[in-house]
Formats: sequence, C-alpha cells, structure tokens
Amino acid sequence: MKTVKGKLLTAVLLLGIMICTGCGSEAENSIEEEKTAKEPSTEMAGSIELKEDLPDRDIQVPDYLKDSDGTDQPGDGEETVVHLSGEEQTEQARQIAEHIGNSISQVLADKDYYPNITDISVNSECTEFNVTLSSREISLYENVLPMSLCIVGDKFQLYQGKAEDELMTVVNYIDESNGEVFGTTNSGDIE
Repeated sequence: MKTVKGKLLTAVLLLGIMICTGCGSEAENSIEEEKTAKEPSTEMAGSIELKEDLPDRDIQVPDYLKDSDGTDQPGDGEETVVHLSGEEQTEQARQIAEHIGNSISQVLADKDYYPNITDISVNSECTEFNVTLSSREISLYENVLPMSLCIVGDKFQLYQGKAEDELMTVVNYIDESNGEVFGTTNSGDIE
C-alpha cells in the first residue's frame, strides 16, 4: 500500500510541479507581451506609394528644397532646373521615401530628443503627416520636426510629378490622450 501511496504522491507532486512550471512560463509570456504592448513602435505608420510610369520632364527645384550639400544647386545663383527621365524621378522618390521611413524610425526610437512623440503616420502620397504626442509641451527638436517633414514631403511630391506650385505637405500634431489636433504646419508656411 505504501508503494501505491508513494507512487500516487509522486505523481501528484510531478503534476503540481508541471502545472506550476507551465503557469510560470505563461506568466513570463504574459509579462513579455505586456512589455511589448507598452513599448512604442519605432515604425512609421502608413506607407508611401511610388508612381512608376512618369514622363520625362524638366523639374524646377524650389530654393527651400535644395540640398545643403550642393547636389541640387548649379552654383551661379541660377534657378535650379534638372531634366529627369521618368525612371530617374521614380528612383529619386524611392530614395526619399526610404529616407523618410528611416528618419521616422530614428525619431520614434530617440526618447532623448523626441521624448513626447509616440507615433508618426504618413499618407500614401506623402502630403500629410500626423505626429502623435504624449504631451503638448514640445521639446526643441519636436518643434523643428514639422519643417523637416514638410521639406521631405514636398521633395517626394516634386519627384512624383507635381509642379513646384502644386507642392503642399501638412503636418498635424495630435494629442495622444484625446486625438485632438493641437497644431498644424504646412509647407507654404516655410517657403
């Protein structure tokens, strides 16, 4: 009888240990899922779409879109006009879209300079960015971000077929707590 009781007791103990071990890993998984859910995404919301079938054309690059490294500047104070094939325009736009995605990921991950930004989304034409913030008290870098987004948005649009006078990018600052837009900037404000 002792052996049956001993075996039964051993089986019950093993079952109890297995249940506790299972509970522990479920609890650990639950804690990991909770941590992941609380961590803000470092990915841009939305996706930018590229037009592939653009005609060859002359593009006049506005002064505010000229690169500071001189790549878009002829050097003599002349207007910057470049002739690009449709493929070249698409490639320029692709590089800009990639740069936007990478830059937004960096901003979302950098809580030292951008402590209040919890999300950044962009529409497919790159004409509107929504920046969600956890606080309306904006840091210096968060305050300058709309200008940068307007510039890259307009530059993307320029290489996607829009004329210089049609370019318009809007950046909205949204209060995370209630979804209210509390600030708007557009590229017309920065020219």
